[in-house]
Amino acid sequence: MSSSTTSTGIRVQKIIADAGLASRREAEQWIEMGEVTINGRVARLGDKALPGTDHIKIRGKLMQFSQKRVVIAVFKPRDVLSHKIADSRDVHQITEGTVFDLLVGVKERVFPVGQLDKDAEGLLLLTNDGELAQRLNQDRYEIPKVYKVKIDGHLDESRMKRLTGGRFKVEEKLLKVLDVRPLKELEGKQWVRVKITNTQNRIIRKMFEAVGRPVDKVRRMSFAGVSINGLDRGEFRYLGNEEIAELYKIVGLGIESKKTGKDV
Repeated sequence: MSSSTTSTGIRVQKIIADAGLASRREAEQWIEMGEVTINGRVARLGDKALPGTDHIKIRGKLMQFSQKRVVIAVFKPRDVLSHKIADSRDVHQITEGTVFDLLVGVKERVFPVGQLDKDAEGLLLLTNDGELAQRLNQDRYEIPKVYKVKIDGHLDESRMKRLTGGRFKVEEKLLKVLDVRPLKELEGKQWVRVKITNTQNRIIRKMFEAVGRPVDKVRRMSFAGVSINGLDRGEFRYLGNEEIAELYKIVGLGIESKKTGKDV
């Protein structure tokens, strides 16, 4: 066993993220707070280690490395939180009334890919691979997300052009709107299909409010090509190996995709 960190290993925050314990950013925060040790020494940002060889502890608990990489698709109902923990310092604490209450029988320690607002419903992905989760939630990878949205009023031609013109901004950020398509007219309301790549919180509500059309309901239909079809509210399923491999591919982790579903 090594008595110190190695210069030829892997950065410890990546090891923690790959083990599914946190995103890489969260792992960096743990390191900065002095909560990670390598072979008995407090780790620092930039330190490297060898998984399975060096002893890495988080708050005194030794990490385990024999873990299958999984991705779960869940139909999150409205008014259910997507947050995993109430206290970010306690990786084991789960709040009541969250999407995790739905995952009956799931033994893997998973966390959500981004968030889905409490007052929204639909597809939420969860995984135990921190690096995958982090990349899927970054704007630079332009991950497509499809929503069905019920708005007050309807979209006239001028509002459609504003939304799809390529220069529409929300909170000073340019929206990547791939498609806006009216679906169904109701009395005083309208269902609309929207396809975007942005990741800001409450982005769907903000974009329609910006054109004077408040949102009544939001349902995420798909994320990165993974569809909610076949799931009822509160149900979940494990993604198959081919689906997981495609997720790794679109965020530039093609080599890692070969390891999904196997101990690493």
